[in-house]
Amino acid sequence: MRKIEFYVSPDGKVKVDEEGTPITKEFTESERELTEYVANLIKNQYPEAFNALALEYRASKPNKSFFLYLIVHRFIRCNFGKFDGLTYDIEGNVLHIEDIACPLKWRNDCPLKDIVCRPKPFGLTSREAEVAKLSSTGRTYEEISEELGITHSTIKNTIQKIKEKLHLTSSKDIAKLIIATL
Repeated sequence: MRKIEFYVSPDGKVKVDEEGTPITKEFTESERELTEYVANLIKNQYPEAFNALALEYRASKPNKSFFLYLIVHRFIRCNFGKFDGLTYDIEGNVLHIEDIACPLKWRNDCPLKDIVCRPKPFGLTSREAEVAKLSSTGRTYEEISEELGITHSTIKNTIQKIKEKLHLTSSKDIAKLIIATL
């Protein structure tokens, strides 16, 4: 499982620390594989944020790698600015959004506030979000089905749909994602 910590250094550069790598490095456009990995996570789990940033940087779209880098770089600055050491910002396919001071504080009325910074997760239906939330509390499929008045197999199928939509591999990842976004 991939574990990554991002932070913004005092000089304003985005740094990346990945478990298993001996050095901290600057996050630059040359980090293409990492950029694509994070861009896909953002696109799948925070589609509204991804689309808003794609619109913001649309002039760079012809250069796909630079376009994705701009989206990922901004998302990192708005959501992973602290080096906290408590949890990794990315664990596998789960993003742990942090509550940080706005890096664009000079823009008092940032139009992307609450869209890119502290974004709303996923794009799940209300029922899927409800099942995901109940699942994240440790309830069994039986307990969830009883609480919602739907069948055990419907809960199981809904959990499977959630994993597919969010590109997660386990119910444990759903719980981590839900807890990270509360």
